[in-house]
Amino acid sequence: MKMQTLSISSTPSILVRALSGDLRIAGWERNELMAKTDGDRLELVPDSDPLIVSCDEDLILYVPRGANVIVEKVAGDAILQALNGPVSLGPISGDLTMNDLGPATLGNIAGDASLRNIGALNAGTISGDLTLRGGHGICAVDKVGGDGSIRDVDGMVTIENVGSDLYVRNVHGAVTVKAGADVAFYVSPLAGQIYDISAGDDLIVRLAPEANVKLHLNAASADSIQVDFPGVKVPEDCTSCEVILGEASQGMAEMLLTASGDLLVTSQADPWESAADFDRGDWRIPPMPPLPPIPPLPPDFSERINRRVQASMERAQIHIEAAGRKAETVGRKAEAAMRRAEMKAHAAEVRGRRGAQFNVNVGRWNWDLMPNGPVETGEAVTDDERLIILRMLQEKKISLAEAEKLLAALEGK
Repeated sequence: MKMQTLSISSTPSILVRALSGDLRIAGWERNELMAKTDGDRLELVPDSDPLIVSCDEDLILYVPRGANVIVEKVAGDAILQALNGPVSLGPISGDLTMNDLGPATLGNIAGDASLRNIGALNAGTISGDLTLRGGHGICAVDKVGGDGSIRDVDGMVTIENVGSDLYVRNVHGAVTVKAGADVAFYVSPLAGQIYDISAGDDLIVRLAPEANVKLHLNAASADSIQVDFPGVKVPEDCTSCEVILGEASQGMAEMLLTASGDLLVTSQADPWESAADFDRGDWRIPPMPPLPPIPPLPPDFSERINRRVQASMERAQIHIEAAGRKAETVGRKAEAAMRRAEMKAHAAEVRGRRGAQFNVNVGRWNWDLMPNGPVETGEAVTDDERLIILRMLQEKKISLAEAEKLLAALEGK
């Protein structure tokens, strides 16, 4: 087995080259492409636009949900799931299964096509059966070789030809279909819409009792046409006639109903249930392939993390202790400087009593220690003079060296 993983954008364009095996594509929330194959060759061309993927066997792809996916050709079966971006498929030699997709363009499908919850659909020939459950947009199919079963579509449905039986229910839009065998048709007609239904054999149409629609009825014989609604009569010898259900109004819905066999329009459940037995509703989407496992953690992963945490804590403790010692040293130096300053201030006071006179320049200040002339013997230096120097040192207006210079000047040095 070969596997490659590639980081890409959330909305990449991806081209899958022609495959000789089966294809499985699943969308995921990662901005990555992961490709796996059982073959001997797996190639990714990341620098191209679109990004190219090719291999020589079965291929499994995980891609971002918003990817635009183009597949050239698949020799086996194809299964696509969980993609919001547009999907374009070339010929599929096997069966096709699609679930939870955006708009899809399909080439010819040699097998069956089973579709659930998809966007607008534009398909070529489906040689097998077609099953559609939940369509969000127009559904246009050129040809279905087998049976067709269409339910819960939010847009117009057009199928040019169904080879066998056709079942249509709950379509919110115009319908144009033609089947080679029986047709069972059950909708709520919408004003202004046209429903053109042709059956190669019997045609049964079920409508709600309160339906408001104009019926254009066409059958091989008058005995083949029956409208089972209270108070409604079909004209005698009618092989091609009109019948109005409800109240006639401009722009009301119209149904063009043609059958080679019996043609029945009814509001009753029992005839409908017996005619709708051929609905193929028992199919299921295969489970998605498992996501690639997360690589296991190394056996000593927890121990390594614990060692790293312990080392970080020890380094932090060393830094804290070093910062504490530094702060203690700075504090001791500051206390010693304050003591020296007090001693020098005291000495200056003693010398001031001797009549010393000084004029000292410190920084941008000029200190006239005896502005009024010599101090008379016995007159003490005031505390204000001593505290001025200490306060300026504390407020960092002068440096410690400048404070010592002033105090030294007071001492007469």
